[in-house]
Amino acid sequence: MIDLATAVALVERSARPLPPRRQRLLEACGRRLARGVVADCDSPPWDRAMMDGFAVRDADFARAGETVELDVAVDLAAGDVTGIAIRPGTCARIMTGAPMPPGAEAIVPVECAVDGTAAAHAGGRVRLADPRFRPGQHVGRRGAAFVRGQEVLAPGAALGAAEIGLAAEAGAAHVVVAPRVRVALVSTGSELVPCEAVPGHGQTRNSNGPMLAAAVTLLGAEPIPLGIAADKPEAIRAVVAQGLAADMLVLSGGVSAGDLDLVPGILARCGVEQVFHKVRLKPGKPVWFGTLARPEAAPPGLVFGLPGNPASSLVCFELFVRPAIMILAGASRERWHLPRERGVLGAAAKAAADRPVYLPCRLAHGPQGLVATPQPWTGSSDLLGLAGAEGLVALPADGRVHEAGEPVEILRRDAL
Repeated sequence: MIDLATAVALVERSARPLPPRRQRLLEACGRRLARGVVADCDSPPWDRAMMDGFAVRDADFARAGETVELDVAVDLAAGDVTGIAIRPGTCARIMTGAPMPPGAEAIVPVECAVDGTAAAHAGGRVRLADPRFRPGQHVGRRGAAFVRGQEVLAPGAALGAAEIGLAAEAGAAHVVVAPRVRVALVSTGSELVPCEAVPGHGQTRNSNGPMLAAAVTLLGAEPIPLGIAADKPEAIRAVVAQGLAADMLVLSGGVSAGDLDLVPGILARCGVEQVFHKVRLKPGKPVWFGTLARPEAAPPGLVFGLPGNPASSLVCFELFVRPAIMILAGASRERWHLPRERGVLGAAAKAAADRPVYLPCRLAHGPQGLVATPQPWTGSSDLLGLAGAEGLVALPADGRVHEAGEPVEILRRDAL
């Protein structure tokens, strides 16, 4: 049995970023760029109107506030192009987004038309009085946003809605991104039934499968649920062989020391090399971790055996599986783990003597800073106590009661 810090370091040392992949733009939503996006054109690609109104020459509005009467030479909607030049004494009726016609330098908003001339079209006359006229006003200049050859999104940028739109504007139909990590999930146990089934005597619903799939999804990875494997070597071996094709395989149950804890032996027979088994940790002591060598210097496959009790399983996911997923996805180091902060206890809590304890807690801010109040919790099988917890209080292995107000370390789960 090893200590928690050593176990986490072994996971970090074994995990390597997956090679980046070229994907269609929309398929890359939520991913981080492995290669920057460079614009293939200027934006705007030409001078354009930023308001509905009339495209005019600056010289025709030498003094703001003057009423100017102009002939309307042409009507321009967005997408229209004209070769008609705007000469002294003329203007163009123009809609937002339309290219500026030759000779025009500014837009006078349609609200500045007076004497009922706002509806003037080509061939008519308009009277304009713009009290705040500025030369070049309401014109989006070519390249004002970015220019051809400019990097508009840097490597590492997360592709949210605005970034997807910007990449599309820059002409990036495909992008090179950190891959979506594929995580195969298996729940072991002959007593397990799917969550939609009514458990019979001696049976229990499989909460670990949906729980871990949700945890994987929240990290931007792709869960591959492989269902339930009974506590039989052939059943477990079949799903392990299938799951090892993914970037990562996570099993829950079957890793303790009982007669039916078959997972470690089966993984060894499938070529998975054990890195560690059992960590000084409560809940989560039986956790198992190993690696599968891949051909051609590819990153190794990572395999986790999590305890079967659901609270233990989720705590171990947060401590060990989370950083592995983030490393494979190419995340920066500061994003690998749940944020750790110092705070104080909001109520007394009992530590174990042999290993650190992680207790679910609610968080609040008080005069002493962050206050962590342990949730009512009956132990490693209690998901009700863990649900809604905003953090985990880390108590050292000293066996004593830590009183309210004592300083503690807190892992924030509300960062999700």
